[in-house]
Amino acid sequence: MSIVREPTSHTLYRSLIVAAAVWASFKPLDAAAQSFVNRAAERGLQNVTSTNGVAVADYDNDGDLDIYFVARRSYEVTDASTWNRLYRNDGSGNFSAVTSAPEILRGLDGNVSFNPMGNKLGAAWGDYDGDGLQDVFLTHLGPDQLLHNDGFSNFSLVENSGLDGGDEQLSSSAMWFDYDNDGDLDLYVSVWEDMGPAPRDLTNRLYRNNGDGTFANVSETSGAGDSGKTWTTVSLDVNHDGFLDLYLANDFGPNKLYINLTDGTFADSTTAYNVEDIYHGMGLAVADCDGNGELDIYVTNITESGFAGETNPLFVNTGNRSFVNDASVVGVDLAGWGWGTEFFDMESDGDLDLFVGTGYFDPDYNNVLFRNRDTDGLFEFENVAATAGVNDVESARGVAVADFDNDGDLDILVSNVQDQPALYINETPQGNWLRVRLTADGSPTSGYGAVVAVESAGSSQLRYNHGVQYLAQNQIPPQFGLGSATRVDRVTVRWPSGVVDQIEDVDINQSIRIEEGVGMVEGMLVAVEAEATVAGSRIVSNYPNPFADETTFELVLDRPQSVELSMYDLLGRLVDVRTYDQLRAGPNELKWSRKTDAGSHTPNVYVYTIRSKGGNVIARGSVVAQ
Repeated sequence: MSIVREPTSHTLYRSLIVAAAVWASFKPLDAAAQSFVNRAAERGLQNVTSTNGVAVADYDNDGDLDIYFVARRSYEVTDASTWNRLYRNDGSGNFSAVTSAPEILRGLDGNVSFNPMGNKLGAAWGDYDGDGLQDVFLTHLGPDQLLHNDGFSNFSLVENSGLDGGDEQLSSSAMWFDYDNDGDLDLYVSVWEDMGPAPRDLTNRLYRNNGDGTFANVSETSGAGDSGKTWTTVSLDVNHDGFLDLYLANDFGPNKLYINLTDGTFADSTTAYNVEDIYHGMGLAVADCDGNGELDIYVTNITESGFAGETNPLFVNTGNRSFVNDASVVGVDLAGWGWGTEFFDMESDGDLDLFVGTGYFDPDYNNVLFRNRDTDGLFEFENVAATAGVNDVESARGVAVADFDNDGDLDILVSNVQDQPALYINETPQGNWLRVRLTADGSPTSGYGAVVAVESAGSSQLRYNHGVQYLAQNQIPPQFGLGSATRVDRVTVRWPSGVVDQIEDVDINQSIRIEEGVGMVEGMLVAVEAEATVAGSRIVSNYPNPFADETTFELVLDRPQSVELSMYDLLGRLVDVRTYDQLRAGPNELKWSRKTDAGSHTPNVYVYTIRSKGGNVIARGSVVAQ
């Protein structure tokens, strides 16, 4: 089965036609040719076993991705299987245990009782103090722990941070994000159980970063302290007001959407946005899976016999502050006993596929890999896990998708709760690709909350950089499959601070680095001749800017001619084109209004290009509609 959305404007309709024409020249890969090979043991991970969360980051700032495994059982100094493990990447996907790391990194949890799901659950990477090094927060039974990365594989416990938690609470996962837009990372901690006597406290915790290495617990005053036995929480701006909202996957309570009211408080808006799910919510994946420029939400539940009516919803964002559950329509509603899940482009063909790690404790649930068979503007999925070689029956938990061996394609790492992890190296034939690393002030940063858009071959792709995964938060650079495209026309990064960086004409098949407010500082621009411009023609001024309804461009032309004004949004999507005929040589005024026959363009930052009738560029710039 397949689904196609009715176009919301002439622009969307045109983009679908262009996309269909482009991909008609790129032959889709046959499912039988897809190939992943589990190389965990030969890549150095053979001594890891029985783990829950798996968190990925470049902890040593050497340019590759390292791995932190969270052991399931409580720490015992004489039993190595109970140790959390940090593994360093040598740059080619071979890993070695960091034996010089302090004992605290092994996960010293509060061993007060045993929980079948494990006494140690998750880890979240985030630079909470802005020193350019990724720190890690551990969730487990007993008081949580914040470990400061001091460099050179040294981590120390942060004392008196205010991030303690309950003595007998079992925290499941944690998420770094900036909910108050003050420039530092705040923390949301999900709680799955309280192992103490009644009354039990299952309240999730929201911590505001004070900016001095300490945090304030604002769970009660913010209204975000849900108690539905949460496994995973992700932040995303569903109403486009510039503030991050919260979506929670709850195991024994309905999932919740909390809208950020911008004043430090949150309001339950689950029903209003139609994202209700009453089943056993566990994992979450957020992506623009249908290519309409809006973020969609996928939830893993238990879709096996004995759980009547339970399915995995795919909440597709309509763009009108509402979602539609299209999981059964596109074929991703049934995926066994699901846990970690992630959207990614496994063959770099320009559309997003979906992996689901499955299993309880008995090894009889196969992992699922849904391949996106996007054609002619339609999208539908088929389970190709068996032919791809990833349908293992081990009891999976955490999942991380990244290019671990730096060969340009995306690999899959699965944490198994009763066995060794699986590192599925991608050997699938690939299209072209681009990776975007994000930095601020010249130092590596997670860039959590940034939106990255890449425009190539007449289509635009969106990635939301949040890093959240079941029981983990990862520092993994956004990656884009480009199919047969031979260049990237434009890359746009919209940072949580509101800063927008945009670069054009970028080489394919490379990793680039964009610094906030600076632009691209590593990577290659396309080596092309300079774009022809109209000599003597120019923009003199643009006023008012910002503007409410209408702005005026003062344009000087070197000769009489007609010109075209194209207006793009920050994701690189064309929103308006207007032609001004028979302009005179010398000064002219071009007026652009937000109002059209179909309505009004929303307040936003718009990027404009003015071209001559022959296609030569006269001017580029940006305007702000308030």
